Amino acid sequence: MLRLPAIRRASVAIARRTYASKTKTPKPKVSNVNTKARVPVKEMTLDDGSIFVVRESPVTPKVQATAPPLRQPYEKKYNLSDAQIAEMRQLRQQDPSTWTRKKLADKFGCSELFVSIAAPTAKRAAQQQPEAAAAAATEEGYRRQLIKKNRERRRELW
Repeated sequence: MLRLPAIRRASVAIARRTYASKTKTPKPKVSNVNTKARVPVKEMTLDDGSIFVVRESPVTPKVQATAPPLRQPYEKKYNLSDAQIAEMRQLRQQDPSTWTRKKLADKFGCSELFVSIAAPTAKRAAQQQPEAAAAAATEEGYRRQLIKKNRERRRELW
C-alpha cells in the first residue's frame, strides 16, 4: 500500500508540464500623468476648478510671421459660364489624354475638383474596364484552366 501512492506521485511527475504556459499576462498601463510634453506648456485653472492646458508652439510667433507661404496665394474663380463649361466638356471628350484635369483647370482658372465634376471621363473608364476583364480572363493560370476542364468533363457525365 505504501507503493501505490509513490507510483501515483511518479505518474503525476511524468505528466507534469515542463514548459511555460501561454497565458496572457496583463501589461501595465501607461498613464499620461508620467509623460511630459515636448513643447512648452501653460496650465490655467478655470473657475470650475478644471485645468486648461495650452501648448505653445515650438517656433516663436516672430519666426512664424517671417516664414514664406507654402503656395502662392491666388484669387479663386468660382463662376464659369455655361459656354466655358461646355467647351471644357468638349475638350475633355475629344482628347482626355492631352486635356487632363490639371491643364483644364489652368486654362479655365478653376480647381481640378471642379473639372472632375463638370467634365468627368467616367464613360471612357467604364469602356476600358470590360476590355481589361476580358484580357485577364484569357490569361488564366494553369490551375484555373485545369479546374475549367474538369468542370466541363463532369458536365458531360451528367
